[in-house]
Amino acid sequence: MESEKWMDNILKYLNKRTLIVGDVNSGKTFFTLEILQAFLEAGYAEDIAILDLAPNPIRGIGGKMQIPPDCPLLYLTASISAPRLMGKNEAHTLELAEENAHQAEMLFMKFQQQKREILFVNDATLYLQAGSMECFLDMLDAASTQIINAYYGNIFADSALTRREKQLTERLMKKAECFMV
Repeated sequence: MESEKWMDNILKYLNKRTLIVGDVNSGKTFFTLEILQAFLEAGYAEDIAILDLAPNPIRGIGGKMQIPPDCPLLYLTASISAPRLMGKNEAHTLELAEENAHQAEMLFMKFQQQKREILFVNDATLYLQAGSMECFLDMLDAASTQIINAYYGNIFADSALTRREKQLTERLMKKAECFMV
């Protein structure tokens, strides 16, 4: 009976692209972790990869996913910056965003070498600030089930980076079943 409950919870996400969007501290990662827990309880751990593109928390913003210890899923992360919070000026902010995109693309290659059918992406917008939408979509398409979360809000000041991030997030929203939190 318990396994049927978890199965009901994951059927709405299996073989789909799901995007969870919201403002800073709106619960995007928490919601993503709830979905992950349902997949783990249903016995899918060995089919799951997580690309954690979130920075470590800075001023209460950001944070990596907390994964259960000894879980056989594939967890990939890198040292990711929070460009708008750490950048000294517009040029430095863009430099940080470009380094994030490079770090993320290294993770994409690792994922494609160790493919899993279920892919979770935490904080996709850290890649979209300077990365390629086409590269991101190609990487996503390597998995049949995709659960992604992304910042979509108004807390950050207007800038070229913020406008690009928002535009690409909106493109991604059109290519996924979207949940606003």
